[in-house]
Amino acid sequence: MKSIARILIAALFVVKFAAGLAFADPVHLCSNATGAGKWGFTVTGSIVLPGGAAVQVAQVGRFTQDREGNLVGTQTRSLGGSVAEETFLGTLSTNPDCTGKATVNFYDKASGDLVRTSTLDFVMDEDGRASRAIVTSTILPNGASLGPILTIEYRKTFRGSHK
Repeated sequence: MKSIARILIAALFVVKFAAGLAFADPVHLCSNATGAGKWGFTVTGSIVLPGGAAVQVAQVGRFTQDREGNLVGTQTRSLGGSVAEETFLGTLSTNPDCTGKATVNFYDKASGDLVRTSTLDFVMDEDGRASRAIVTSTILPNGASLGPILTIEYRKTFRGSHK
C-alpha cells in the first residue's frame, strides 16, 4: 500500500512539474543577453529645473549593449535649443518579464566631463528588438536633482542583432 502511495505521489509531482513547463514560455523570457546588440533611440520630453521652469529636451543616438548589461554610446541632445554631443556609459539589469532598470552616466563629448547621471525604467518588446523607457531621475555632478519628464523609444539597428 505504501509503495502505491509513493508511486501516486511521484506521478502527481511529475504531472504537476510537466504542467508547469507546458505553461512556461522560455522563448519570451528576457535577460540582459536579450538586449545585447546595437540600438538606435530617440528621447522626447522636458526637464524641470531646480527653479521650477520646464525646458524641452530632444535626443537621438545609438549605443551598443553587451550580454552582461553594459552599454556604451553617443548622442546629440537639444536642451531648450542648446545642442551638444555626448558620450555615455551605463549598466542595466533586465528581469525575466522583460522589464528592467538602468543607470547611465553622460559625458560632454569634447571635454569628457560628467554632465549628469540618469536612471530609467524600461520594458522590452518585439522579441527583444524594441524597448520603451521613462527616465526616473537625473542628477547633476554637483548633486542637484532635475525633474525628468522624458520617454525613450529604442530599436535594434539590425533585426537579428539580439544574440
